[in-house]
Amino acid sequence: MGFTTVERTSPDGLFRAVYRELLVPSFPPEELDAEDVLAAALEDGSANLFAVVDEAGAPVAAAFGEWSAESRVQLLTYLAVGPAARGGGIGGRLLREAVGAWAARRDPCLVVAEIEDPDAPADEAHGDPRRRLAFYEAAGAEVLDVPYFQPGIGGPERRVHGMLLLVLHAAPELRLGERVDGEALRLFMEDYLEEVEGGVGADAETAALFAALDRPGGVPMGPWHPGK
Repeated sequence: MGFTTVERTSPDGLFRAVYRELLVPSFPPEELDAEDVLAAALEDGSANLFAVVDEAGAPVAAAFGEWSAESRVQLLTYLAVGPAARGGGIGGRLLREAVGAWAARRDPCLVVAEIEDPDAPADEAHGDPRRRLAFYEAAGAEVLDVPYFQPGIGGPERRVHGMLLLVLHAAPELRLGERVDGEALRLFMEDYLEEVEGGVGADAETAALFAALDRPGGVPMGPWHPGK
């Protein structure tokens, strides 16, 4: 069976199929934005969708990304591979294509992703966190040394804890040896919190995250280690 990667920059039937058939089964409700929210992001140009489709045009894998223009940081918001395409390298191919396209279009930039920390309690009904991390590290992802949480969809009380923030691509001028420029990440997180929670909170966990991003010399990154 042949597979083709296509791109969508506005919501259509393929987008709806991706959301309902791939994203909903792959992500816990607290991590998944509503369908109309993602559709609006496509409409306003801040997001795009890459989907791998089979010969009948049905989606078997998808990567949805959102762009922070102020920070010039690209977030891989969701990556999902359906059962029909698992184990055949489709996910890795799609990840390379999406990251390569974003880097080429928007360089200089960071491309980042958020995943569950394998040390944290997780609902394995939505996948094995260790296998997911291994997948990203095999693609060259590096784990940022920050106390990360996913901003809460609907407010800070709905934050998702036990998360890692990964770097999938960094423009050369943002790399500082085994560290990355924290200023771009701070701007990204401010934008992210404003968009999702309605503002940047003054709570302790937000302060701890920003303190880690503001370290002199940049933010350390590298392989994940248990208990890190």
